[in-house]
Amino acid sequence: MKICSKKFLIVGFLILACKLSALSQDYVITIKGDTLHCKISISIMGTPKYKTEGMTSAEKIKPDEILEYYIARKNSLQHSVSVSNNKNMSPVFMTVVEKGKISLYQLVVTTSYYNNGMTSYNYGMTPSSSTTTWYIGKGSGDVDELKTSGLFSMASRKSRKDELGQLFADNKEVYDKYIADDKFSFKQIRNLVHLYNTGEPLKN
Repeated sequence: MKICSKKFLIVGFLILACKLSALSQDYVITIKGDTLHCKISISIMGTPKYKTEGMTSAEKIKPDEILEYYIARKNSLQHSVSVSNNKNMSPVFMTVVEKGKISLYQLVVTTSYYNNGMTSYNYGMTPSSSTTTWYIGKGSGDVDELKTSGLFSMASRKSRKDELGQLFADNKEVYDKYIADDKFSFKQIRNLVHLYNTGEPLKN
């Protein structure tokens, strides 16, 4: 029995080591579903590029070609998504906040000012303000704006709260907690989505 226990323990350690090794590597997932382990760099203009061992030069990571990419040193997972109420908007990369049956994505827009008052976005200038917006999606498909730190939103607060409730409707425990708590903060939303996906509360 002791020998079997040791074998299972060794196998467990090997599986864990493989998982940790995978998480310590950059990767991209193509639209076709192929996973490529690579080295991801960020240009001075903020453009991500990837290069595998067999490539002679780095290629831009484009949201219409790459479904997802992960930068290990930043522990940053980015996913290509389309916003459902803006069909004219091309797919964009958003930071994955929670991933599962219900996924949360974050988009941060930083606004900087020239001396003449004109604005520029994400060009390495000293930021004057930034807006954080969370988007939500269930299963596959487009995402909807859920909450923003900005003054304006594409939909009313009530409609966004109602939509979140509808997404939780097939999980009585989470839905009842959402209704009872009656909170719509970034923290509360993430806690509930994590609970919905995993059955466990989010550890701080």
